[in-house]
Amino acid sequence: MRVHIRLFANVKEIVKQDKLELDVPENATVSDVLGALADSHPELREALQSVMVAVNLELAHPETRVSADDEIALIPPVGGGEGDNAFVRITREPLDVAEAEALLSDAHHGGCVLFLGSVRAWTGTRQTDRIEYEAYEAMARVQLGQLVDEVEQEYEGVKALAWHRIGTLYPEDVAVICGAAHAHRKAAFEACQALIDRLKARAAIWKKEYFADGSSAWQPNP
Repeated sequence: MRVHIRLFANVKEIVKQDKLELDVPENATVSDVLGALADSHPELREALQSVMVAVNLELAHPETRVSADDEIALIPPVGGGEGDNAFVRITREPLDVAEAEALLSDAHHGGCVLFLGSVRAWTGTRQTDRIEYEAYEAMARVQLGQLVDEVEQEYEGVKALAWHRIGTLYPEDVAVICGAAHAHRKAAFEACQALIDRLKARAAIWKKEYFADGSSAWQPNP
């Protein structure tokens, strides 16, 4: 049977393609797929040791069985709802801080906290020219929606928002906005911090940093 492979970040660069098709036996598992991929593309063998795998937008275990025409995404390490709503966004357009604040602020939520993550001009001693953010967009939207739902359930009464921009960004461009609103400031601050920390750890979003000296490197999204 044939399955469809999606590749991202450094894995995509190794094979110089973002999609592959692979023939595997009936009743193959994720582990079998990775083994077959390593056999057909030996240059991927090392990278495959550290990837996560999603099957049809769901994170999968090595023993998960796959079916014909499944979409299997290889997700390099990353340092709710479908996401089809104003509070969850993956976009190539600039993020509007005033819009985010307006969505969260209302008469029932007196405390509103926004975290803005912008592209910095320096990484250590190296000057940043630009950053290319890449995402497995369908999965990242689901993940951001799940994180928003998770935080809203954990912090009762909180209204939360998670937006991330992808594409080419330059120093001072806003890459991410996380926000939380609550009747009281303490819960709003705690929920906002929980949301951005979890987004950075779990969302299928990566970045490649290009430096002023002409070098570049894939970076975790800490």
